[in-house]
Amino acid sequence: MSFGREEFWLGCDMIAQRMRVRTRMPKKLSNAKRWKSKTQRSAKVTIISPSSGKAFGPIRTRRIFEEICDSIRAKLVTGELKAGDRLPSQRELSEMFDVSRVALREAIRSLEIAGIVELKKGSKGGAFITEGGAGQVTRTFRDMLDFGRISLATLLEARLLVMDTVVRTACKRASASDIAKLKRNVVETVELTKRGRYEERTLKAVEFSTLLANSTGNQVMSAILEAMASVIRGFVVVAGPPPHDPVVASRLRLIDQIAGGDTESACETMRTYLTTLNKHLLATERARKSGTPQGRRDAKKVIAVTVAASG
Repeated sequence: MSFGREEFWLGCDMIAQRMRVRTRMPKKLSNAKRWKSKTQRSAKVTIISPSSGKAFGPIRTRRIFEEICDSIRAKLVTGELKAGDRLPSQRELSEMFDVSRVALREAIRSLEIAGIVELKKGSKGGAFITEGGAGQVTRTFRDMLDFGRISLATLLEARLLVMDTVVRTACKRASASDIAKLKRNVVETVELTKRGRYEERTLKAVEFSTLLANSTGNQVMSAILEAMASVIRGFVVVAGPPPHDPVVASRLRLIDQIAGGDTESACETMRTYLTTLNKHLLATERARKSGTPQGRRDAKKVIAVTVAASG
């Protein structure tokens, strides 16, 4: 089949037009459109890790309230904010961060839940930096117990194990001041018992564990044991002291053993006391779960005491 001169040039013209279409440069995009275009193109590509064979997911930006929380935390780390400091008002903070009031309130709520700030009402109220402590750890243990992730028996066993380490460390590190605080706690416990103020006496006796943990000089250990004691406190108040409660005699003996550096004897004294107390608490808990009206009243009391302790 032969082509004439006219068909030949027509064919050349069509090829030239196709070449111009393929090589035509795209219009210049704005920065925003260029970023969007690049993001859309990259979203279609799946990158596989050679070692794991798993696809990487898209990277998402952090939420605004998280950035606000991190900024406030950073001020605490550098010492620009200290315990007791009052944060600026929500209006001032929203202007400083250039964010909405909604995002700011979400950040403040997050910091409050984390135990970093405390909200106070009134003309002199606001968001204040807290002293810190075991509040958040207490809420974590409380939630684990409420949601069925751990049982009371598991928590009591954990305290028994942690307390053994605390006593061993206290025998090495407790100062004369620490020993004096422990003795004062026992004296106050005896006074409350004589006055018939049994609930206050129970709370004072539970406080002994926190003082003992503080004598180790290890803040992490103190926070863990204080949190455990705060959760268990509700069960102790409901159960009351076990028959022939040996708490005072046991505590006085323990203090003497710690002061004298008698580690093994001190550990045995604490282990014997806690084992007896744990059996009493677990027996009361089984009765509480029996579904009787008294059991339901006890359940409400446990929650009320623990919530007050973690607040």
